[in-house]
Amino acid sequence: MGVYDVLAEWGVKEFRVIDKQSIEEICLGASILATGGGGNPEIGLLWAYKVLEEGKEIVLVNPEDIPDHILAVAPSPLGSPLVLTEKPPNEDVLKQSIAKLEHYLEQKIGAIIPVECGGVASLVAYAVAGELGLPVIDADGMNRAFPELQMTSWATHGVSASPTVSSDDRGHSTIIDTKEDNLTAESIARKVSMSYGGISWIATYPMTGAEVKRTSILHSQSIAWDVGKAVYQARARHTDPAEQILQTLKDKYNIPGCRIFQGKITDIHRDFGGEMNKGFSLGTITMQGIAASKHQTAVLDFQNEWLNLKIDGDLKCTTPDLIAILDIESGEPIRTDIVKYGYRGSILLIATHERMRTERGIETFGPRYFGYDIDYVPVEKLI
Repeated sequence: MGVYDVLAEWGVKEFRVIDKQSIEEICLGASILATGGGGNPEIGLLWAYKVLEEGKEIVLVNPEDIPDHILAVAPSPLGSPLVLTEKPPNEDVLKQSIAKLEHYLEQKIGAIIPVECGGVASLVAYAVAGELGLPVIDADGMNRAFPELQMTSWATHGVSASPTVSSDDRGHSTIIDTKEDNLTAESIARKVSMSYGGISWIATYPMTGAEVKRTSILHSQSIAWDVGKAVYQARARHTDPAEQILQTLKDKYNIPGCRIFQGKITDIHRDFGGEMNKGFSLGTITMQGIAASKHQTAVLDFQNEWLNLKIDGDLKCTTPDLIAILDIESGEPIRTDIVKYGYRGSILLIATHERMRTERGIETFGPRYFGYDIDYVPVEKLI
């Protein structure tokens, strides 16, 4: 049974077929929305290329069109971004995780949903969907990237990450079932990842189609796709990628955003993901302003992703709103795992989705959760 048989069974006639150009645009857009995290996008992109070259179909469907009773699952890497670059997966690891989850639940998976907008996690969802002949749902649990398993709109709206199956490239698998306790699931999954050598591949958040619609960031993959298209269009027209992104988000989705700073990275304090910090890459960077930002200084905190931004000591943005640093000319995202002294970038601030701004959401992935003595204020007010 292939993906078109699945869609026919559902009675779905409207869908989008993802080709090589489409996957490149989605990859770039998701990497920008990943707020400096999400890992090396080449890992997922190369796998998606392989799937397409083998003649397999990758199909994106609207969340409104999926049946309420089907079971969707989110495949993703979990662990250190640095180790992920050193140890990319073979194609069987995530398929193994999903097969073991199906066996544990005694139910077939009917669709794939990305866990986040991230360079790796988004793309592996498309790749594994193509491998399995299942549709990809145009939604995710963040519309950005976050470092921990419970940091999703799914968890903060009552969907459990359990059971989660974690696998490695040597054939090991661990089933994590902590019922509604997502923090414990994250803790166990993180320890499993470290035991596997710093990276694991998980099938997580099994949920019904009805739960997908109720709790997800709907049409997030379309947003990522349009952000990627905006950058490619800016390159072709020799216009400003940052401005093109912001205009696209405003015109198509009414998402507020702004470019608040341009500068050069002059200082980096970074601790790459070891066991003491659970595999996270964390620290701060300092940027000295150029152009219109001359004489200003920006400081950014990060834990896998950019979390807080201060300019001349004044808070301008904090998690869960989005902070992206883009190469001034190309529009490529500058990630926390590759940032270097001397890089020049534009800082973009983008408002997060309302489903991420609930009281439970701010408790789960707001600045105080990460240890900062900062109250969350929506970015629209801070700027």
